[in-house]
Amino acid sequence: MAQEAAEWPPEETLSLWKREQAQLKARVVDRDTEAWQRDPAFSGLRRVGGVDMSFVKGDSVRACASLVVLSYPELEFCLQVAKQNRSSLPSACQPFRCWKQLRAP
Repeated sequence: MAQEAAEWPPEETLSLWKREQAQLKARVVDRDTEAWQRDPAFSGLRRVGGVDMSFVKGDSVRACASLVVLSYPELEFCLQVAKQNRSSLPSACQPFRCWKQLRAP
């Protein structure tokens, strides 16, 4: 059953998200740590990826998260994984350890 946006998320959930966001912020690395990052041609970089999290329209509980990985510099498809989840963010964004691989070359 879909929850109305006005009812969700509860204040307790928002507080949890704010705490988790602060913890994640503390772990952000804001400097180059790899040799390829300092090279204008990015030599040594082999893969790039993107992540998206979307909720089912009209439903603030069911969500789908997706990760796509491409080769670099060719930008050829390497991997896509996705998971549908019935939990609240950011808990739905746990590491990809349980994600089902959908397609890979």
